[in-house]
Formats: sequence, C-alpha cells, structure tokens
Amino acid sequence: MLTEKEIARRLADAESSHGLFAFEYNGIALWRLVRSRTGFAMQGHGLQPRALDDRLALLVRGLRSCLDYGLALLKGRRRYVVKTYSSALRTLREGRYEDIYFDALMTQVAGGSKWSYCNSVAFASREKQARVRIEFDTSFVQIASALLARVWSFSRDPHPFGALANAVEQALGPGILSASQARFLYAKFRWQVCFYSLLLRRQRPAVVCVVNTGEYALMHAAQRSGIRFIELQHGIFSADHPDALPEAALDQARGDLLLPDVLAVYGEYWRNYLSGTAIARLERIVPCGCAVLEEYRGVRRAISDGPPSAQPLQILLTTQGLSVGELVGCVSAFLDACARPLTLNMKLHPIYDDEAAYQVLAQDSRVRILGATDATPTHLLMARADMHVSISSACHYDALAVGVPTVVLRLPGHELMLPLIESGDAVLVRSASELSEYVGQLVENPSSAEHAEYFCRTGFVQNLREVAGLVE
Repeated sequence: MLTEKEIARRLADAESSHGLFAFEYNGIALWRLVRSRTGFAMQGHGLQPRALDDRLALLVRGLRSCLDYGLALLKGRRRYVVKTYSSALRTLREGRYEDIYFDALMTQVAGGSKWSYCNSVAFASREKQARVRIEFDTSFVQIASALLARVWSFSRDPHPFGALANAVEQALGPGILSASQARFLYAKFRWQVCFYSLLLRRQRPAVVCVVNTGEYALMHAAQRSGIRFIELQHGIFSADHPDALPEAALDQARGDLLLPDVLAVYGEYWRNYLSGTAIARLERIVPCGCAVLEEYRGVRRAISDGPPSAQPLQILLTTQGLSVGELVGCVSAFLDACARPLTLNMKLHPIYDDEAAYQVLAQDSRVRILGATDATPTHLLMARADMHVSISSACHYDALAVGVPTVVLRLPGHELMLPLIESGDAVLVRSASELSEYVGQLVENPSSAEHAEYFCRTGFVQNLREVAGLVE
C-alpha cells in the first residue's frame, strides 16, 4: 500500500515526463477530471461508503430528487447556495440534526439554499430531520448525468481521450485509465455542468460554497456564470492530496484546471501545509476557521475552567476503516496492559467502518463502541477527553484545534501523520505497551489559545461571510 506522499511523487513525475495536464478538450484539462480518482485508486485502501444499493430506494430517491430540481427551478433567486452531504448531519439538538459545515452560516445569514447529496445510507434517515431544510437533493443530477453520458458523449473526436489514456499508461502502467473511461467521465462532467448551469441561472446566487474537493462540475457551472465559488476544507487536505494540484500544473495546463476562487481552510497551519500547490501560488487560500471546532473549543474551555472531575481518564479513539484487525489487536493488548482507571470511547468512521468488526472490544466494561448511528457528536467526546488516539485521522488536527493532546498509533496508514509528529504536535506510540506507559504518565497540560488558533481560526461565520461577499 503506497502512502499519500509516495503517490504524490509518482503523479508529479508522470505529469512532468508526459505533460498530463496539457491534454485538454473544449477548454477543460482532462487530467484534472481523473487525477483524484487515479490517486485514490493507487492508495489501495479499498474504502467504500455505505451507499444506497437498493435499486427501488435509489429509484425513489432519484424521482424525488427530480421533483426537487423542478421545484428549485420555479423558486427563483437565492442569495447564496451551499452544497453539503447527508453525513454532515451529525449534531442532534431538540429533535433536529444540524449540518456541521453550513448550518452556523445558514442560521445567521438569510437567503441561502441548501443542496445535499446522500453519501452514506447510514445518514439517509436524518435528512428529513435536518434543522435547515434541504431544498435540493442532487441525486437526480448524479443519476441522470451518468445515464445520459452513455448516450451522448459531447465529443465526436475520440483522439484526446485515447491520447491521455496512452500517456497515463506509459507513465503509470496499464489498467490505470482507458480511453472509454476518460470519455465517459468527461461526458458525465459535461451533463452535470448543464444541469447545474440551468439551476444556477434561475437562482442567480452571488456565491456557491461546497465542502468537497471534487465538485468540478458545480464549480465550472458557477464560474462560467460569474458566480464566486468557495471550497471549505474537509478533513486532511495537504499538498500531497490528489486534489491539491502542484504548482507545475499552472505552467503545463492548456485548459481550465477547475480551481476554486477561494479555498477556506481551518487555520494558518493549513495555508502553510499547502505551500507549493497551484492554489497557494494563486493566493486563493484563506484561513476561515470551522464552526464545529470553534463551538467545542468553547466547551473544552468551560470544562477546563470548572471544578476537577472525579471521573476516570477519558480517552477518545477515532477510526477510519483502516487496518481494522491490527487496531483491534493493539487496543486489546493496551487494555490488558493498562492498570489506570479509564473510559475508552471508540468513535467509528460514519462512512467506512463496520461496527461488527469492533464488537469484541466491547466485552471490556471500559470500552464504549459508538457507531454511525450513535448521536453523540465526535467533537463533544473530544472536548470531554483527556487525550485523543487514532491511526491517521483529521481528528488529530481537530483535537489540537480544540486543545486536546493527540496520539498517533504506528499502524499501517499512520504515515500521513508524520509531519504532525515531526513538528512535535502529536505523539507517536509504537506499541500497545508504549501506549499504556504514555497513558499511565499522562497529566493535564492544557495547550495555549494561540496554538489552538494556529490550527483553527476563530470567527468562522464572519470570516466566511467576508470572503463570500455576504457582509451586509
């Protein structure tokens, strides 16, 4: 299994030697459409979301989404649009689920339209309980575009796609990309652009905000209509991420590289982390913070300022569906070795984890397994924790932004955390016994407010309003 950095090097070498960004069709850099897909396939994690696999349920969702699309066309102008996902509906308050990315903005700034896509069946039932109503489920665009792409490819000339596929094969080896795959992905992109363009022309928003790096079609539809496009950071986004294009792409490309007008990262740390990328050279990275981290940083501060707790040590362990067998073995050995009273909250990834794989650990009374359907917010568990543990998770950074010490387990997949370890911000433990020793010696040592601010800037809503041009 290759690390993200190793894959980034291989992609950069291929782009340099074979000019992959120079392949374009109708003004679009074709390699941009397939680069991320290629990079993630090379990682070999095999992670798959729990998608809707019931054809009847998919048909019903598609028809309902088609109706949403028609109604959205009739509703007229919106001040701004946000595009989110069902898995963002994490926080349950008063019987309603709050979107951790955009509800803070939408409850304070009127005139917005929420679009959403169901990226995990585990969260599908929460959509009807969303605090800010979902106006448009984009499933129709996804389904219709995939079907229409097989009928009409928007390209009479197959040469650009064959040429790109041949160059990719020479650079990265056979089986990575075929001409037919490249042509289909381009056609699907173009159909999505058509659907989104029609809707955006009706709603005429000043800005579109998304929380995913792969929204190429919505981005292109917005930008060609003169609408500002802002991408919010979601999870770990480094210079080695397959969607973080290198600076060299700007010099090599002949077509549109599909880059957002603004990349709104959490804090200054991330702007520095993305140095050497195309979007950094264009000076489009702005630290804006994160609403959920800001909220739970306040919760953490209130807990720290309160009376000492008589509870046993609170440990939060977050998972990502990676190295599950090794992780279960490591945790089991740690529990056998650790004599200090503790509670271990294991918060499973909402999309990639299977709860059954961890149930053997629940036989220990100190362990709580919290799966995708558990309503306890991860960041609430984090704010209450004395330490956070994981293999390779965005929660390592979140913990530092909230003010919680974080530990990296040296299991397959931990390599992504090496920069955080080398900077001294995270602790690397190499075995269950080493983790037990660390826990046994752990004492409260609160991080400074400046350090937390470095990872996540305060004032998310106001910061985002300013970069989005939504200030009154």
